[in-house]
Amino acid sequence: MNLFDRFILTIYSFALIILSCIAITAFSGWVSPDVFTPYVDQMLAGTNITYLIVAIIFLVVSLRFFFSSFRRNKPKVERGIRQRNDLGEVNITIQTIQTIAERAARRVKGVRDMKTTVKALESGNIITLRVSVDGETPLPDLTLELQAGVKEQVEGIAGVVISEVAVVVTEVAQQENYAARKRVE
Repeated sequence: MNLFDRFILTIYSFALIILSCIAITAFSGWVSPDVFTPYVDQMLAGTNITYLIVAIIFLVVSLRFFFSSFRRNKPKVERGIRQRNDLGEVNITIQTIQTIAERAARRVKGVRDMKTTVKALESGNIITLRVSVDGETPLPDLTLELQAGVKEQVEGIAGVVISEVAVVVTEVAQQENYAARKRVE
């Protein structure tokens, strides 16, 4: 159920609560029937178009919820990269590709922290690595090693063709943080 349907259902439920309370007070005798007589006469006379509009809105909302209850939800297919072979179809999830890429990237000397995103496009699969580096390894060497290592590892393990490995160097890690973290490890 989407956000719009939830909003309409909330308003619809609130209106039904109010109408139920009015009906209970009218039928239980707590309030004199004379209080409701002018409203009932006005509804039955058809002189007030507001009642007609409210009735039509209730009918439309009721029909929407009634027919949406029969609508079958499609099973949620996890996003991934699908491949066909002689034995059938293989779907490798984006999360799996990210894990393989991160594992390969962590093996490269000089990489501290990273965030990986994978895009499966018709033009090819793209892996983007946002990395924090130690600042001691030359960036051209480090990025080239990252690109080659991640591409080779993902293609070798998952059998997925990677058209591009983009590397974004986000920061150079502080030396004191690196030294403290190295002692802990």
